[in-house]
Amino acid sequence: MASRRPPSLLALRAFEAAARHLSFTAAAHELNVSQAAISRHVRSLETDLGRELFRRLHRHVELTAAGQRLASELTVALGRMQRAVEIARGISARRLKLTVEPAFASRWLVPRLGSFAAAHPHIELDLETSDELRALGRDADIAIRYLAAAARRKPAGGRRLFSIDGAPVISAAGSRPARLAGDAAVLGHRLLHDDDGRAWRGWFAAANLAGFDAARHQYFSDYSLAIAAALQGQGVLLGAAAFIQAELRSGRLVQLGRTRVSFGSYWILESRERSSATLRAAFCRWLDAEIRKS
Repeated sequence: MASRRPPSLLALRAFEAAARHLSFTAAAHELNVSQAAISRHVRSLETDLGRELFRRLHRHVELTAAGQRLASELTVALGRMQRAVEIARGISARRLKLTVEPAFASRWLVPRLGSFAAAHPHIELDLETSDELRALGRDADIAIRYLAAAARRKPAGGRRLFSIDGAPVISAAGSRPARLAGDAAVLGHRLLHDDDGRAWRGWFAAANLAGFDAARHQYFSDYSLAIAAALQGQGVLLGAAAFIQAELRSGRLVQLGRTRVSFGSYWILESRERSSATLRAAFCRWLDAEIRKS
């Protein structure tokens, strides 16, 4: 039976760290306590709430639905508490919270962040990758999101950063140049997806080519995983040129066929909070300059 007394703040901190790392060991290291202490705090919290927050598996832990909800709220709440303490101490805000679409973060943004850190050493970036739009001003200062080409609505208050297009690509290993030129060269290869198949269907329509339904398919929840599979020769990928420039330049991936299609565009949305205005402006100026260089 759930307890009526408020949970211990130590237990909440222990749970939030364990949920963020999905590891009791990593949480113990972060909070400078023993793993047994983290486990004890989490068990105590579960007893107080009257429900399990983690699934204890053989070599790792997973959050339950209740654990996921609690963790997302606690991360925000503890972050706001930390900011409140910094304000009380007279420390000016210098942390900028970003929520960024995963493929943009891993394939475009993160490789360039070194130059931002060098230009703005006083600004700390707090980067979250997510497809879900967070509450600007509460959960994030800046959001970068993908909008498919077929989408009818533009993000309210958003600004377009750039569009992305591309063509089928395949691992160069074992590929014969003579067989890469025509769009029909895609047929016979496994199609690699990071969506429900919509992008590939659009490409087959643009190429005026039949065969999508008869093809073999492999699906991924993350575009970076689909790229890794293509590099390993597991199939053909619709390659977004902005995200695979290094692989194309090195020759590890080569274009298959002639037809290119537009995938969509990336948009930036900003909070209207005055407290982060200077930091947001610095990040946006840097981002625009990096886009012009790319």
